[in-house]
Amino acid sequence: MKVHVKVFPIAGLCEQRREMDFSLENGGMGELEPLLERELGVSLDKIKTLMFLHNGRGLDGLENVVLCDGDLLWLLPQISGG
Repeated sequence: MKVHVKVFPIAGLCEQRREMDFSLENGGMGELEPLLERELGVSLDKIKTLMFLHNGRGLDGLENVVLCDGDLLWLLPQISGG
């Protein structure tokens, strides 16, 4: 299955927006996380500080996310209200 990932400009992660496609066997986040680490060149700890949108909906946690063919995952900086 193919999953499309968009990463918005995030300090310490990437200077400009990036788009990547990953082919996954089982569609779990545990399979995608090491691919993101390698592609972005940052640790998993850094990736887990980001806000994730799955097909436009916010995610509370990543462990139970199941990705399907054609899904879109967005990585954004954490936004805090004030």
